[in-house]
Amino acid sequence: MFPPPRRLYLRCDALITCAGPDAAPIERAAVLIQDDRIAAAGRAADVPIPSGAEVAEYPGCALLPGLIDGHVHLMYRRGETVHDHAARFDDQQLLVRSAFHARLLVEAGVTTVRDCGSRGTFLQALRDGIVGGLLPGPRLLVSGPPVTTTAGHLWPCGGEVDSAGAARTLVRRLVKEGVDFVKVMATGGRMTPGSNVGRAQFSVDELRAIVDDAHRLGRRVAAHCLGTVGIAAATDAGVDTIEHCAWLDETGERYAFDESVARRMADRGTYCNLATQPNRVLAEKPRNQPLTPVERRQLESIQQRWHWFRRGIELGVPSFFSTDAIYGQWEDSCRDLLWLTTLIVERAGIAPSDALRMVTAIPAQALGIDEHTGTIAPGKIADLLLVRGDPLHTIRDLHNTVAVYQSGRLTHGQPPA
Repeated sequence: MFPPPRRLYLRCDALITCAGPDAAPIERAAVLIQDDRIAAAGRAADVPIPSGAEVAEYPGCALLPGLIDGHVHLMYRRGETVHDHAARFDDQQLLVRSAFHARLLVEAGVTTVRDCGSRGTFLQALRDGIVGGLLPGPRLLVSGPPVTTTAGHLWPCGGEVDSAGAARTLVRRLVKEGVDFVKVMATGGRMTPGSNVGRAQFSVDELRAIVDDAHRLGRRVAAHCLGTVGIAAATDAGVDTIEHCAWLDETGERYAFDESVARRMADRGTYCNLATQPNRVLAEKPRNQPLTPVERRQLESIQQRWHWFRRGIELGVPSFFSTDAIYGQWEDSCRDLLWLTTLIVERAGIAPSDALRMVTAIPAQALGIDEHTGTIAPGKIADLLLVRGDPLHTIRDLHNTVAVYQSGRLTHGQPPA
Protein backbone atom coordinates (compact mmCIF):
# COMPACT_ATOMS: atom_id res chain seq x y z
CA MET A 1 0.00 0.00 0.00
CA PHE A 2 1.24 3.48 -0.86
CA PRO A 3 0.85 6.15 1.85
CA PRO A 4 -2.00 8.63 1.25
CA PRO A 5 -0.96 11.94 -0.33
CA ARG A 6 -0.02 14.72 2.07
CA ARG A 7 -2.33 17.70 1.62
CA LEU A 8 -1.73 21.19 3.00
CA TYR A 9 -4.20 24.03 2.59
CA LEU A 10 -2.72 27.55 2.96
CA ARG A 11 -5.08 30.49 3.36
CA CYS A 12 -3.90 34.12 3.15
CA ASP A 13 -5.14 37.64 2.47
CA ALA A 14 -3.52 37.96 -0.98
CA LEU A 15 -2.02 35.65 -3.57
CA ILE A 16 0.61 37.14 -5.93
CA THR A 17 1.09 34.52 -8.63
CA CYS A 18 3.69 36.46 -10.72
CA ALA A 19 2.16 34.64 -13.70
CA GLY A 20 2.21 37.62 -16.07
CA PRO A 21 2.67 41.38 -16.24
CA ASP A 22 -1.09 41.91 -15.98
CA ALA A 23 -1.84 39.24 -13.39
CA ALA A 24 -3.74 40.91 -10.57
CA PRO A 25 -3.35 39.75 -6.97
CA ILE A 26 -6.08 37.42 -5.73
CA GLU A 27 -7.69 38.52 -2.48
CA ARG A 28 -8.86 36.12 0.24
CA ALA A 29 -6.90 33.39 -1.45
CA ALA A 30 -5.82 29.82 -0.86
CA VAL A 31 -3.26 27.36 -2.20
CA LEU A 32 -3.72 23.61 -1.93
CA ILE A 33 -0.49 21.61 -1.82
CA GLN A 34 -0.38 17.88 -2.47
CA ASP A 35 2.94 16.30 -1.52
CA ASP A 36 5.53 18.67 -3.06
CA ARG A 37 3.34 20.28 -5.76
CA ILE A 38 0.66 22.94 -6.01
CA ALA A 39 -2.65 21.22 -6.68
CA ALA A 40 -4.87 24.33 -6.83
CA ALA A 41 -4.61 28.09 -6.28
CA GLY A 42 -7.09 30.94 -6.37
CA ARG A 43 -9.85 32.54 -4.33
CA ALA A 44 -10.40 30.57 -1.15
CA ALA A 45 -14.08 30.27 -2.05
CA ASP A 46 -13.07 28.47 -5.25
CA VAL A 47 -10.50 26.12 -3.70
CA PRO A 48 -12.28 23.52 -1.54
CA ILE A 49 -10.56 21.98 1.45
CA PRO A 50 -10.11 18.23 0.87
CA SER A 51 -10.99 15.82 3.60
CA GLY A 52 -8.06 15.24 5.91
CA ALA A 53 -6.04 18.24 4.69
CA GLU A 54 -3.98 20.24 7.16
CA VAL A 55 -5.14 23.87 7.18
CA ALA A 56 -2.72 26.75 7.76
CA GLU A 57 -4.08 30.27 8.23
CA TYR A 58 -1.92 33.33 7.50
CA PRO A 59 -4.09 36.43 8.10
CA GLY A 60 -2.57 39.74 7.06
CA CYS A 61 -0.10 38.00 4.75
CA ALA A 62 0.64 37.86 1.04
CA LEU A 63 1.75 34.62 -0.61
CA LEU A 64 4.11 34.69 -3.59
CA PRO A 65 6.55 32.32 -5.31
CA GLY A 66 9.85 31.67 -3.60
CA LEU A 67 12.45 34.15 -4.85
CA ILE A 68 15.13 33.29 -7.42
CA ASP A 69 18.61 34.83 -7.27
CA GLY A 70 20.02 34.12 -10.71
CA HIS A 71 23.64 35.05 -10.02
CA VAL A 72 25.53 34.39 -6.79
CA HIS A 73 28.93 33.11 -5.68
CA LEU A 74 28.38 31.08 -2.51
CA MET A 75 32.06 30.49 -1.81
CA TYR A 76 33.21 34.13 -1.80
CA ARG A 77 33.07 36.85 0.80
CA ARG A 78 33.54 40.56 0.34
CA GLY A 79 37.04 41.93 0.60
CA GLU A 80 38.70 38.89 -1.00
CA THR A 81 40.50 38.98 -4.34
CA VAL A 82 40.42 35.74 -6.28
CA HIS A 83 44.15 35.31 -5.65
CA ASP A 84 43.86 35.70 -1.86
CA HIS A 85 40.84 33.44 -1.81
CA ALA A 86 42.57 30.66 -3.74
CA ALA A 87 45.60 30.78 -1.46
CA ARG A 88 43.73 30.83 1.85
CA PHE A 89 40.92 28.25 1.55
CA ASP A 90 40.62 24.64 0.49
CA ASP A 91 37.49 23.05 -0.93
CA GLN A 92 36.36 21.61 2.42
CA GLN A 93 36.41 25.05 4.03
CA LEU A 94 34.55 26.54 1.10
CA LEU A 95 31.90 23.83 1.23
CA VAL A 96 31.17 24.64 4.89
CA ARG A 97 31.09 28.36 4.13
CA SER A 98 28.76 27.83 1.16
CA ALA A 99 26.40 25.67 3.21
CA PHE A 100 26.17 28.44 5.82
CA HIS A 101 25.31 31.02 3.16
CA ALA A 102 22.76 28.65 1.59
CA ARG A 103 20.89 28.29 4.89
CA LEU A 104 20.71 32.06 5.35
CA LEU A 105 19.46 32.52 1.79
CA VAL A 106 16.49 30.21 2.20
CA GLU A 107 15.62 31.89 5.49
CA ALA A 108 15.32 35.13 3.50
CA GLY A 109 12.82 33.52 1.12
CA VAL A 110 15.29 32.78 -1.70
CA THR A 111 14.31 29.26 -2.70
CA THR A 112 16.32 28.92 -5.94
CA VAL A 113 19.88 30.09 -6.60
CA ARG A 114 22.18 29.87 -9.61
CA ASP A 115 25.84 29.84 -8.56
CA CYS A 116 27.81 31.43 -11.39
CA GLY A 117 31.33 30.20 -10.78
CA SER A 118 33.16 28.17 -8.19
CA ARG A 119 36.31 26.12 -7.81
CA GLY A 120 36.03 22.42 -8.54
CA THR A 121 32.86 20.40 -8.02
CA PHE A 122 32.21 20.73 -4.28
CA LEU A 123 29.02 22.77 -4.81
CA GLN A 124 27.47 19.80 -6.57
CA ALA A 125 27.68 17.93 -3.25
CA LEU A 126 25.89 20.83 -1.56
CA ARG A 127 23.25 20.90 -4.32
CA ASP A 128 22.58 17.18 -3.98
CA GLY A 129 22.58 17.32 -0.17
CA ILE A 130 19.89 20.02 -0.18
CA VAL A 131 17.76 18.05 -2.66
CA GLY A 132 18.16 14.98 -0.45
CA GLY A 133 16.97 16.87 2.62
CA LEU A 134 20.28 16.52 4.45
CA LEU A 135 20.67 20.25 5.11
CA PRO A 136 18.71 23.45 4.50
CA GLY A 137 19.22 25.66 1.48
CA PRO A 138 17.73 26.83 -1.79
CA ARG A 139 17.47 24.72 -4.91
CA LEU A 140 20.94 25.13 -6.50
CA LEU A 141 22.03 25.33 -10.11
CA VAL A 142 25.81 25.13 -10.35
CA SER A 143 28.35 25.70 -13.12
CA GLY A 144 31.61 24.72 -11.43
CA PRO A 145 34.71 26.45 -12.85
CA PRO A 146 33.83 29.17 -15.36
CA VAL A 147 35.38 28.90 -18.80
CA THR A 148 37.99 31.65 -19.04
CA THR A 149 41.26 32.48 -20.76
CA THR A 150 44.73 32.06 -19.29
CA ALA A 151 44.93 34.76 -16.59
CA GLY A 152 41.32 35.68 -17.40
CA HIS A 153 38.55 36.51 -14.96
CA LEU A 154 38.32 33.94 -12.11
CA TRP A 155 41.22 31.93 -13.54
CA PRO A 156 42.10 30.44 -10.10
CA CYS A 157 38.87 28.41 -10.34
CA GLY A 158 40.63 26.20 -12.89
CA GLY A 159 38.76 26.76 -16.15
CA GLU A 160 41.50 28.31 -18.34
CA VAL A 161 41.38 27.56 -22.09
CA ASP A 162 42.89 29.33 -25.11
CA SER A 163 41.26 27.80 -28.17
CA ALA A 164 37.88 26.66 -29.43
CA GLY A 165 38.97 23.03 -29.23
CA ALA A 166 40.15 23.34 -25.63
CA ALA A 167 36.90 25.12 -24.73
CA ARG A 168 34.83 22.29 -26.20
CA THR A 169 36.84 19.75 -24.22
CA LEU A 170 36.28 21.69 -20.99
CA VAL A 171 32.54 22.01 -21.62
CA ARG A 172 32.29 18.26 -22.18
CA ARG A 173 34.25 17.55 -19.00
CA LEU A 174 32.08 19.90 -16.94
CA VAL A 175 28.91 18.27 -18.23
CA LYS A 176 30.39 14.86 -17.47
CA GLU A 177 31.03 16.04 -13.91
CA GLY A 178 27.42 17.09 -13.47
CA VAL A 179 27.11 20.88 -13.90
CA ASP A 180 23.66 22.34 -14.49
CA PHE A 181 24.83 25.06 -16.90
CA VAL A 182 28.03 26.50 -18.35
CA LYS A 183 29.46 29.87 -17.33
CA VAL A 184 31.87 31.67 -19.66
CA MET A 185 33.85 34.85 -19.01
CA ALA A 186 33.32 36.86 -22.20
CA THR A 187 35.17 39.86 -20.70
CA GLY A 188 37.47 40.48 -17.78
CA GLY A 189 36.15 41.23 -14.30
CA ARG A 190 36.97 43.66 -11.52
CA MET A 191 37.50 40.93 -8.91
CA THR A 192 40.45 39.52 -10.90
CA PRO A 193 43.36 42.00 -10.95
CA GLY A 194 44.98 42.16 -14.37
CA SER A 195 41.95 41.17 -16.43
CA ASN A 196 40.45 43.74 -18.83
CA VAL A 197 36.79 44.49 -18.13
CA GLY A 198 36.25 46.45 -21.35
CA ARG A 199 37.66 43.98 -23.87
CA ALA A 200 36.44 40.60 -25.09
CA GLN A 201 38.30 37.53 -23.77
CA PHE A 202 37.06 35.21 -26.53
CA SER A 203 36.27 35.61 -30.22
CA VAL A 204 32.76 34.96 -31.51
CA ASP A 205 33.94 31.64 -33.00
CA GLU A 206 35.41 30.52 -29.67
CA LEU A 207 32.24 31.49 -27.83
CA ARG A 208 30.13 29.73 -30.46
CA ALA A 209 32.09 26.53 -29.92
CA ILE A 210 31.26 26.71 -26.19
CA VAL A 211 27.59 27.41 -26.87
CA ASP A 212 27.24 24.73 -29.54
CA ASP A 213 28.59 21.95 -27.35
CA ALA A 214 26.75 23.11 -24.22
CA HIS A 215 23.44 23.26 -26.09
CA ARG A 216 24.11 19.90 -27.73
CA LEU A 217 24.49 18.46 -24.24
CA GLY A 218 21.37 20.16 -22.89
CA ARG A 219 23.05 22.91 -20.89
CA ARG A 220 22.41 26.65 -21.08
CA VAL A 221 25.25 29.16 -21.25
CA ALA A 222 25.63 32.26 -19.07
CA ALA A 223 28.20 34.84 -20.22
CA HIS A 224 29.88 37.33 -17.88
CA CYS A 225 29.93 40.58 -19.89
CA LEU A 226 30.95 44.01 -18.63
CA GLY A 227 32.19 45.54 -21.89
CA THR A 228 29.93 46.21 -24.86
CA VAL A 229 32.25 44.35 -27.25
CA GLY A 230 31.88 41.26 -25.09
CA ILE A 231 28.10 41.65 -24.98
CA ALA A 232 28.03 41.82 -28.78
CA ALA A 233 30.25 38.75 -29.18
CA ALA A 234 28.28 36.70 -26.66
CA THR A 235 24.96 37.65 -28.27
CA ASP A 236 26.20 36.72 -31.74
CA ALA A 237 27.50 33.40 -30.39
CA GLY A 238 24.04 32.50 -29.05
CA VAL A 239 24.50 32.49 -25.27
CA ASP A 240 21.34 32.29 -23.19
CA THR A 241 21.96 34.99 -20.57
CA ILE A 242 24.21 38.06 -20.52
CA GLU A 243 25.40 38.48 -16.94
CA HIS A 244 25.89 42.07 -15.65
CA CYS A 245 25.37 43.56 -19.12
CA ALA A 246 27.12 46.75 -18.02
CA TRP A 247 27.60 48.31 -21.51
CA LEU A 248 31.12 49.63 -20.76
CA ASP A 249 33.45 51.03 -23.41
CA GLU A 250 36.89 49.53 -24.02
CA THR A 251 38.42 51.61 -21.22
CA GLY A 252 35.97 50.05 -18.77
CA GLU A 253 35.28 53.50 -17.33
CA ARG A 254 32.38 54.89 -19.38
CA TYR A 255 29.08 53.58 -20.69
CA ALA A 256 28.79 52.71 -24.37
CA PHE A 257 25.26 51.42 -24.89
CA ASP A 258 24.80 49.97 -28.38
CA GLU A 259 21.17 49.95 -29.46
CA SER A 260 21.87 47.64 -32.40
CA VAL A 261 23.28 45.00 -30.04
CA ALA A 262 20.31 45.39 -27.69
CA ARG A 263 17.98 44.87 -30.64
CA ARG A 264 19.86 41.67 -31.56
CA MET A 265 19.43 40.49 -27.97
CA ALA A 266 15.71 41.17 -28.24
CA ASP A 267 15.41 39.39 -31.58
CA ARG A 268 17.29 36.32 -30.31
CA GLY A 269 15.57 36.21 -26.93
CA THR A 270 18.90 36.67 -25.13
CA TYR A 271 18.26 37.54 -21.50
CA CYS A 272 19.88 40.51 -19.78
CA ASN A 273 20.65 39.78 -16.13
CA LEU A 274 21.50 42.96 -14.24
CA ALA A 275 23.70 41.15 -11.73
CA THR A 276 24.87 43.82 -9.33
CA GLN A 277 25.36 44.05 -5.59
CA PRO A 278 22.97 46.57 -4.03
CA ASN A 279 24.19 49.78 -2.46
CA ARG A 280 22.80 48.95 0.96
CA VAL A 281 23.14 52.51 2.29
CA LEU A 282 20.83 53.77 -0.46
CA ALA A 283 18.56 50.75 -0.28
CA GLU A 284 17.97 50.97 3.46
CA LYS A 285 17.34 54.72 3.44
CA PRO A 286 13.59 55.45 3.21
CA ARG A 287 12.55 57.07 -0.05
CA ASN A 288 11.21 60.18 1.70
CA GLN A 289 14.47 60.98 3.52
CA PRO A 290 16.83 63.46 1.83
CA LEU A 291 20.17 62.13 0.57
CA THR A 292 23.52 63.41 1.74
CA PRO A 293 25.87 64.83 -0.94
CA VAL A 294 27.83 61.55 -0.90
CA GLU A 295 24.67 59.48 -1.24
CA ARG A 296 23.45 61.72 -4.07
CA ARG A 297 26.69 61.14 -5.99
CA GLN A 298 26.41 57.39 -5.37
CA LEU A 299 22.87 57.39 -6.73
CA GLU A 300 23.83 59.42 -9.79
CA SER A 301 26.66 56.99 -10.57
CA ILE A 302 24.32 54.01 -10.81
CA GLN A 303 21.36 55.76 -12.41
CA GLN A 304 23.02 55.57 -15.82
CA ARG A 305 23.26 51.81 -15.59
CA TRP A 306 19.61 51.60 -14.60
CA HIS A 307 18.78 53.88 -17.52
CA TRP A 308 20.36 51.49 -20.02
CA PHE A 309 18.71 48.52 -18.28
CA ARG A 310 15.30 50.16 -18.75
CA ARG A 311 16.18 51.10 -22.33
CA GLY A 312 16.90 47.46 -23.12
CA ILE A 313 13.50 46.51 -21.71
CA GLU A 314 11.88 49.16 -23.93
CA LEU A 315 13.60 47.57 -26.94
CA GLY A 316 12.22 44.15 -26.02
CA VAL A 317 15.22 42.59 -24.26
CA PRO A 318 13.93 40.01 -21.73
CA SER A 319 15.43 41.24 -18.47
CA PHE A 320 15.77 40.45 -14.79
CA PHE A 321 18.16 41.27 -11.96
CA SER A 322 20.17 39.43 -9.32
CA THR A 323 22.76 40.16 -6.68
CA ASP A 324 26.13 38.85 -7.90
CA ALA A 325 26.28 38.08 -4.21
CA ILE A 326 29.44 37.63 -2.25
CA TYR A 327 28.79 37.60 1.44
CA GLY A 328 29.93 38.76 4.85
CA GLN A 329 30.20 42.56 4.81
CA TRP A 330 26.71 42.93 6.28
CA GLU A 331 25.40 40.65 9.01
CA ASP A 332 22.36 39.88 6.85
CA SER A 333 24.07 39.99 3.46
CA CYS A 334 22.08 36.92 2.38
CA ARG A 335 19.08 39.27 2.26
CA ASP A 336 20.68 41.31 -0.51
CA LEU A 337 18.08 40.22 -3.08
CA LEU A 338 15.38 41.81 -0.92
CA TRP A 339 17.35 45.04 -0.67
CA LEU A 340 18.16 45.07 -4.39
CA THR A 341 14.45 44.66 -5.15
CA THR A 342 13.71 47.57 -2.81
CA LEU A 343 16.33 49.73 -4.53
CA ILE A 344 15.13 48.81 -8.03
CA VAL A 345 11.57 49.83 -7.17
CA GLU A 346 12.21 52.93 -5.07
CA ARG A 347 15.15 54.42 -6.96
CA ALA A 348 15.21 52.88 -10.46
CA GLY A 349 11.58 53.37 -11.39
CA ILE A 350 10.60 49.73 -11.89
CA ALA A 351 7.01 48.95 -10.85
CA PRO A 352 6.68 46.55 -7.88
CA SER A 353 4.76 44.01 -9.98
CA ASP A 354 7.51 44.00 -12.62
CA ALA A 355 10.28 43.84 -10.02
CA LEU A 356 8.67 40.82 -8.34
CA ARG A 357 8.45 39.02 -11.69
CA MET A 358 12.17 39.81 -12.20
CA VAL A 359 13.02 37.75 -9.10
CA THR A 360 10.54 34.94 -9.81
CA ALA A 361 8.96 34.21 -13.20
CA ILE A 362 11.48 35.84 -15.55
CA PRO A 363 14.66 34.26 -14.10
CA ALA A 364 12.85 30.92 -14.04
CA GLN A 365 12.33 31.30 -17.79
CA ALA A 366 15.93 32.40 -18.34
CA LEU A 367 17.31 29.47 -16.35
CA GLY A 368 15.03 26.96 -18.09
CA ILE A 369 13.20 25.92 -14.91
CA ASP A 370 9.86 27.70 -15.45
CA GLU A 371 8.09 24.37 -15.89
CA HIS A 372 8.72 23.76 -12.19
CA THR A 373 9.00 27.10 -10.41
CA GLY A 374 8.80 30.90 -10.69
CA THR A 375 5.00 31.27 -10.55
CA ILE A 376 2.15 29.94 -8.47
CA ALA A 377 0.10 27.57 -10.61
CA PRO A 378 -1.16 23.98 -10.43
CA GLY A 379 1.62 21.51 -11.16
CA LYS A 380 4.48 23.76 -10.01
CA ILE A 381 6.74 22.82 -7.12
CA ALA A 382 5.38 24.37 -3.92
CA ASP A 383 8.26 26.77 -3.22
CA LEU A 384 6.44 29.64 -1.54
CA LEU A 385 7.14 32.81 0.44
CA LEU A 386 4.70 34.38 2.89
CA VAL A 387 5.25 37.98 3.95
CA ARG A 388 3.25 40.23 6.23
CA GLY A 389 1.70 43.13 4.33
CA ASP A 390 1.45 43.81 0.61
CA PRO A 391 4.72 44.13 -1.38
CA LEU A 392 2.78 45.26 -4.45
CA HIS A 393 1.81 48.37 -2.50
CA THR A 394 4.87 48.74 -0.25
CA ILE A 395 7.88 46.87 -1.60
CA ARG A 396 9.59 46.92 1.80
CA ASP A 397 6.94 44.48 3.02
CA LEU A 398 8.99 41.90 1.10
CA HIS A 399 11.36 41.95 4.10
CA ASN A 400 8.60 40.88 6.52
CA THR A 401 9.20 37.15 6.10
CA VAL A 402 6.65 35.06 7.97
CA ALA A 403 7.23 31.61 6.45
CA VAL A 404 9.13 29.87 3.68
CA TYR A 405 7.89 26.62 2.14
CA GLN A 406 10.07 24.40 -0.03
CA SER A 407 8.51 21.51 -1.88
CA GLY A 408 5.43 22.04 0.24
CA ARG A 409 7.17 21.82 3.61
CA LEU A 410 7.81 24.62 6.08
CA THR A 411 11.57 25.22 6.10
CA HIS A 412 11.70 28.59 7.84
CA GLY A 413 9.37 30.57 10.08
CA GLN A 414 6.86 29.69 12.73
CA PRO A 415 3.99 27.31 11.98
CA PRO A 416 0.66 29.15 11.76
CA ALA A 417 -1.42 29.37 14.93
